[in-house]
Amino acid sequence: MAIDSFTVLLFGLLIKLLLGGLFLAFWMKTRDAAWFAWWAASLLLGALTSIMFMLRAAAASDNFLTIGIGNATLLAALACCWQGARAFEHRPPIWTAVVLTPLLWAVACSVPDFIESLPYRIALSSCIAAPLLALCGLEFWRGRAEELPSRWWIVAIFASFAFFMAIRIPLMWSVPFPFGALPMRPGWLGAFNLLMFAHTLLLTVLIVAMSKERLEFDQRTKAHTDPLTGSLNRRAFMWRGERMLQRHAYERAPLCLLFLDLDHFKSLNDRLGHSGGDDVLTSFVDLVNACIRPTDYLFRIGGEEFCCLLPHTTTEQAHRVAERVRHRFEMLTMPVAGTPVKATASLGIASTDAFGYGLDTLMRRADTAVYAAKRAGRNRVVVATPGELEDNIAYQMGKAVIAS
Repeated sequence: MAIDSFTVLLFGLLIKLLLGGLFLAFWMKTRDAAWFAWWAASLLLGALTSIMFMLRAAAASDNFLTIGIGNATLLAALACCWQGARAFEHRPPIWTAVVLTPLLWAVACSVPDFIESLPYRIALSSCIAAPLLALCGLEFWRGRAEELPSRWWIVAIFASFAFFMAIRIPLMWSVPFPFGALPMRPGWLGAFNLLMFAHTLLLTVLIVAMSKERLEFDQRTKAHTDPLTGSLNRRAFMWRGERMLQRHAYERAPLCLLFLDLDHFKSLNDRLGHSGGDDVLTSFVDLVNACIRPTDYLFRIGGEEFCCLLPHTTTEQAHRVAERVRHRFEMLTMPVAGTPVKATASLGIASTDAFGYGLDTLMRRADTAVYAAKRAGRNRVVVATPGELEDNIAYQMGKAVIAS
């Protein structure tokens, strides 16, 4: 049974109007999500395209209204879709693409030889539509560092959509219209519109899913981020640390935990004020991040105390990292309210080779090593050893006697 193109167009029109209205409502509720506005415009322009094509089918003829305006709104919809992808990836819109894309088509249709030639129309529309769709997929691919599960499905569907539009050019003289330039046969127009509608509907559903995934990701990131320094917080330390240690235990791979504590921070706060102390903390975090690898993780445990997880790292390697942090921080002069300020830090190291893969054990042992460093004069790195008695004595004495 042949696919009724008018029914497909009518159904697509209603769905586009509904989804366009929903996207517009999403944008009105969350003005920061500009991509919803662009995609609402894309869907509503697509609905207008459906109306133009329905008029064309009803009139059973080609004219500037149905061919010129209809395809111009379709290309404008694709240009808006591209801008929505750019907005989702926090890139500015390219307004010239939105304006010039439909204008180029309208100018071409004002030439009688062009509008009367089906091959010319197919070639130009495909040469415009396919790159726009490919650019949409490229925008999402460029943002792949933000790991959203629906992203790769969207990239794949845009690639399929772009291929579907581009393949019309080499098939122009092999298949009927609208897939090619041969005389139209029953069902071919309906199949074409059905494919267009299926791609649009799938993309719309996935875009909503990806927007929800980003919202959840942002909420999770805020819950796991220290608002002052931008480093991960204690909650993230417990969540990420447990999983990392489980993975390392399974692989029997080495991991080291650094415990970092700024020296005499209370006196710094008393002398500089809390805002000055905050400046010192942020400078320290920036310095540590510059000294560790992208695969390492820095956490603010509380106050002036930080932990750093160094995956696949031996004790010797961790000691070099800790000494690099300690030395650079000792040499650093921080301008605080116009006053040059210097500070130091004490660091403790605990390794899985010495203490196993328990997060609480590693943290306690590294903390013990920090207080041993403070008792020994501060501004130094101490590696925790398995000597139970010595560690407990150092830990208890440090807690009781040493004021940071």
